[in-house]
Amino acid sequence: MSERSARLAARLWDGEGARLALARLALAPASALYAGVVLARNAAYRTGLVRTRRVGARTVSIGNLRIGGSGKTPLTRWLAAEAQARGIAVAIISRGYGGTTAAPHVVGDGATLRSDVAASGDEAVMLARTAAVPVVAGHDRAAAAALAVETFGSRLLLCDDAFQHRRLARDVDIVLVDAGQRGGVTRLLPAGPLREPLAALRRAHVIVVAERDAAGATQSVPASRPDQLVVRARFAPTALLRVGPHAWEELGLAALAGQRVLALSGVARPRPLYESLRDWEADLVHILEYPDHHPYDIADWHEISHAAKDVEFVVTTEKDLVKLERFPFARGKLVALRLGVTIDNPTALLARVLGPLAADVLAGVAAAGAQRPWHERPPERGP
Repeated sequence: MSERSARLAARLWDGEGARLALARLALAPASALYAGVVLARNAAYRTGLVRTRRVGARTVSIGNLRIGGSGKTPLTRWLAAEAQARGIAVAIISRGYGGTTAAPHVVGDGATLRSDVAASGDEAVMLARTAAVPVVAGHDRAAAAALAVETFGSRLLLCDDAFQHRRLARDVDIVLVDAGQRGGVTRLLPAGPLREPLAALRRAHVIVVAERDAAGATQSVPASRPDQLVVRARFAPTALLRVGPHAWEELGLAALAGQRVLALSGVARPRPLYESLRDWEADLVHILEYPDHHPYDIADWHEISHAAKDVEFVVTTEKDLVKLERFPFARGKLVALRLGVTIDNPTALLARVLGPLAADVLAGVAAAGAQRPWHERPPERGP
C-alpha cells in the first residue's frame, strides 16, 4: 500500500463526517463479499474440508481482528521470556511480511541474527533482535513451525499475528482487543479495518483486553463461551532504545522530558507513539508518517534528516528502528520506544498457554528439590 493509500484508508476507517460515511456506505457491498469469503473459509476449516497441520509442539497464536498494532509483539515477547525462564524450549514463528524470502528460514537463533530486513521483513528481525529466543519465518507458517521444531527442538511455538492463519493447527488462540474500541468498530475490509467479524472472538481461547494508559478502560469484554479466559493487559513504554556500536542500548524515558522531538513512524496506527511522547512531556514539534512496513530509502533519510535539524531526538518504533539504523543519523538522536506489558492475571494466562508443559516444569522442579514451584512464585516481568 502506498503512503497516500495508507493515509486515505486510515481516514476512511476512523474519520468522521458525511463524506466519509458515504464512502463507507459505497464500500459496503465489497465488505459483504469479503465477509462471505471469510465465512466460507472458516467453515471449510471448521468442518474439516480444509485440513490443518500439526508439527509436534504446543502451538499458540497471538493475533487480533483489526489491521494494525494492538500489542501482539510485546505480548509475544513477554510469553517467550516467561516460558524460557521456566526452562521450556520456545520459538517464535513469523510470516516474515515484507521480506523477499518466502521459504522457511531461521531469522535468529536467540543469540545471533542470521538474516536481515530485506530477506525476512521488519517484524521478524525486530523479534530476533529483542526476544532472545529463536525466530523462524516463512510464508507457510506450518512449514516454518516444523523447521523450528527440527532445528531447535522447540516444545512451545508462539505464532505472531497468526489468528487468521488457520492452516497451522494450534492449541491456544489468543486475540487482543483494544479496550477503547471493542464494539465500536464493526466494519470489515475494505469499508473498515476488521479482518474478521467480531463473532470470530468465539474462536479464541484467550481474549486479552489491551489498555494504553494507567487509568485503563472501563469497558468490559465478557467471555464468549464458558471456557474462554479474559485478561487485561496494559501496554506502556519501558525504555528508549538507541543504536550502539554492537547492540541496541537502553536510555531512561525521562530523557524525553522537555526535549524537542520528531515522531517518525511506518506503522498502521501511530497514535500511541504520540500519546506516549506527550505522557513523558516531550515537546512534539514534528511528525512524519509513512505506510506500514515502509522500506526506508535514501530519499526518506534525507527528508527525515532535514525535518530533524532542530530537534534533540527522532523517536520511532522498534519495528522502524531495524530499518533506520543503517542510516548515519547523529549519535544518540535516533531512538525507539520499547513497549512492555503488564498482565492483570499472569498465572492464569501462563497456565492456559503452557498447558501440559506446565506439568512438565512442575515435575522438573520437584525432582530438583525446589522449595517453591513456578506457579507459586511471582512471575518474572519481561521482556
